[in-house]
Amino acid sequence: MNKSDFRIALLGNFTTEYIGMALREESARAGIGTKVYNAPYNQYIQQIMDPESRFYAFMPDLTILLLDSRILFTKDFRLPEDIAGNIMSLLGRIRQYCGTKIILNNFMIPYHVPLGIQDNRLESGLKRRITQTNLELESAVLKLEDVYVYDFDGFCSLIGQKEMLDNKMYYLAGCAMSLAASKRLAGEYMRYILPMLSMNKKCLVLDLDNTLWGGIAAEDGLEGVCLDVTGKGRCYYDFQQEVLNLYRRGIFIAAASRNNPEDALEIINKHPHMLLREKHFAAMRINWADKATNLKEIASELNIGTDSLVFFDDNPVERELIKSILPEVTVVDVPADAAAYGDTLRTLPLFEMLQITEEDRRRNEMAAQNRERAYYLTQAGNLKDFLTGLAMVMEVVPANDFMLPRVSQLTLKTNQFNMTTRRYLLSQLRQMTEDGNYCILCCSVTDRFGDNGITGCCIARPEEDTAWLDTFLLSCRVLGRDVEYAFLGEVIRYLREKKNIQRVFAEYIPTQKNRANEGFYKKAGFKPVRSDERCSVFELDPGQEIFRIEHIRILTGED
Repeated sequence: MNKSDFRIALLGNFTTEYIGMALREESARAGIGTKVYNAPYNQYIQQIMDPESRFYAFMPDLTILLLDSRILFTKDFRLPEDIAGNIMSLLGRIRQYCGTKIILNNFMIPYHVPLGIQDNRLESGLKRRITQTNLELESAVLKLEDVYVYDFDGFCSLIGQKEMLDNKMYYLAGCAMSLAASKRLAGEYMRYILPMLSMNKKCLVLDLDNTLWGGIAAEDGLEGVCLDVTGKGRCYYDFQQEVLNLYRRGIFIAAASRNNPEDALEIINKHPHMLLREKHFAAMRINWADKATNLKEIASELNIGTDSLVFFDDNPVERELIKSILPEVTVVDVPADAAAYGDTLRTLPLFEMLQITEEDRRRNEMAAQNRERAYYLTQAGNLKDFLTGLAMVMEVVPANDFMLPRVSQLTLKTNQFNMTTRRYLLSQLRQMTEDGNYCILCCSVTDRFGDNGITGCCIARPEEDTAWLDTFLLSCRVLGRDVEYAFLGEVIRYLREKKNIQRVFAEYIPTQKNRANEGFYKKAGFKPVRSDERCSVFELDPGQEIFRIEHIRILTGED
């Protein structure tokens, strides 16, 4: 997928032009060049069933199927039988002919129904039937990695069915939604589009005073700040709960506060109603330095770009400072009323993930372990003593079904040590393993401070006695410890011993973020074959070994 040419197809049983316009506007604001195909009015079945249709010729990256339940009603105001099964058959057809991701809107449950107050007293009541259909659709797509059910009924409840509908445009032009609702719905679809393009954010950076609690730590102290489970301090408590929800999904939580560290940390560690304790913060900068400097340091400590940061600060002056000095940082327009903090954070589309892996859930824990490693480095006599003392153990195994979601996530998110920056969706990786034309290897690393999880992957394409390294990448969390060389050595050993490979070729495709690794393959013992501005190709001679890394103990699937 390419953010400069992202293609969205809208299929529906009503006019979808409003939604298409809104999607183009939302995408442009996010820096995405989007093309939209609006299928002809109520022609979704014909477009899906005809493999030569304009829909398939458009080659969408994302297809959104929107069906208005009012139009599907039969003459006796009931839904057709097995509507969920019919829809799943259409989705199966799309997946057969097209590699698109699919968002399926569920059905709005109308407030007003033909049987009035008797509707929910009947097994065949319209509301009950639509509810059952929505549940059937959700159950049917659970194991389909490329299909998502969007809760359109919940969306209609959120904004109100009266705001969602525009009866005049419905009868004049077949538009099932108002222009205002279409714009809000396009914003909701960005929750899917941003992670598809690896544009979701990794870290929420929070101010403390008048953000996590009411008042000033240095002036009001532990007992004087406003934070409670009742009364006016409840809004800060609820806001912290929203932050904690992001923490549990694997989003880095960081603090950047102009404060005395001892005053702020006393509240964080001792206040009875603090939900966020010191252990929840992957990085903390509590000092009197300017916040632009602090945000740069936070990004450096977490090994992420400043463009992965989202800044939440109640002070408009601080927000303007970050906007002017670090324009790549997403700065939240924080409302003046703290009662709206929770809703502001909750409605941001920036932190969504297409799947949540075990590594995501443990990401903040791993960040804490990295702080311990950094401290240990300061105590070690030199780098060699530090690396030896880490007692690293690396395991390299072929990827199984459990590992593939993490492999997909690594290909979609890793930019720094990623030799080709090829992006692969989970469905594509599953197809690779099923076809048997690729070999996918994973590496995980543990040390004296904990388990780093699956931190690297290699996708190799064997062809007779030759293999091409299509993808070779490593998470930034283990860089600087020679893990990349140890992993590459095990990849070569596996290919030679298990796949009878003699010659290994590798590619380096430069990007703005991976240029520091330009000499990696050459340093590892590969010889340059050819090179231009777009790609460099390297070859490892038969029998040539990758130098061993003595301070890393290797385990394989055979151990």
